[in-house]
Amino acid sequence: MKFYPLNMLSRLTSRLLLANYSLFSGKILAVRALCLDEARRIYLVRHTYTPGWHLPGGGVENGMTAEETLHKELKEEGNLIIKGQPRLAQVYLNSHASPREHILLYTAEVRQAEMFHGNLEILEGRFFALDELPSNMHPATARRIGEFVTGHFAATRW
Repeated sequence: MKFYPLNMLSRLTSRLLLANYSLFSGKILAVRALCLDEARRIYLVRHTYTPGWHLPGGGVENGMTAEETLHKELKEEGNLIIKGQPRLAQVYLNSHASPREHILLYTAEVRQAEMFHGNLEILEGRFFALDELPSNMHPATARRIGEFVTGHFAATRW
């Protein structure tokens, strides 16, 4: 694994933001998206602060709707633009992070406005064909993709 100079700072910042959010909000609400391009490839990201490939998304800030947050996060994490309307697939409890965190999972058709080169939070973002998914996906990401493939979003826990 490559060492990135800002990796430790990014991890610390991320944990401080999560702690702040956890302490001062009653519930934690986040959005994630299963993003598909016109070739039906799925977009995944690798963070600077945790291993594995994940679905893009983030926490809903006060004053923002879930869909506004979704648009913002996809732009920040991949220069992705949603085509049409995103579809809410399922609502999950993410008790691994906090017993108060809920994740709204959307499916969305997207286009990439321009190549994404990473930032302080995201090392890399890429589209993957369903038959060429990376082996080091986060387990929850693998479960969500499995649900998408079967067309059955039945789980309630992330």
